[in-house]
Amino acid sequence: MANVTIYEEHREILDSLITSGKVASVAGATKTGPFKEMRDAYVYAVSIALALNKPTPTDKMPTSKKDHTQIRDSVFLGAGGATELAIAAVMVMETDHSTIEQSLAHQLDLISEQQLGERLALLDRFAHAGFAWLSKRRADESSIRDLMLTAIDEIECVSSETTATEVVHDPMLDMLL
Repeated sequence: MANVTIYEEHREILDSLITSGKVASVAGATKTGPFKEMRDAYVYAVSIALALNKPTPTDKMPTSKKDHTQIRDSVFLGAGGATELAIAAVMVMETDHSTIEQSLAHQLDLISEQQLGERLALLDRFAHAGFAWLSKRRADESSIRDLMLTAIDEIECVSSETTATEVVHDPMLDMLL
């Protein structure tokens, strides 16, 4: 069984994002956040870092799991957009393989159900970066609603390089020929 993790350092921003009476802090219990479940806030944080294409580097991730919130994979994947984000995260991550075929094979392997733990660990890196982005900008906003609107306004999907649009090369084309 695999889990996704919301780290203790992001508990305050998480509590601000959800509107459940089940949260640990007074901020979350005031029903100010736009999300009903922690898993929905997690998906939102992942989507922010995915749009920025800036996951937390593996060596910068917290190593201790003490006092962190775990969400079981079966519960998490029930959130709207969770499965699609998990696949998108795998597809946008740069790999260190020397050929396109090796890179595609690695990505397809990560999408398989046998690699669910690795895929969710990758999502943890994106979620960590997304929660950090939100936490950093929280003080500049008057409410969580304003913070979310700022995120929507400021974050643009990562632009591709100009050379990437000049010559379009479909990696599957070589396999089809």
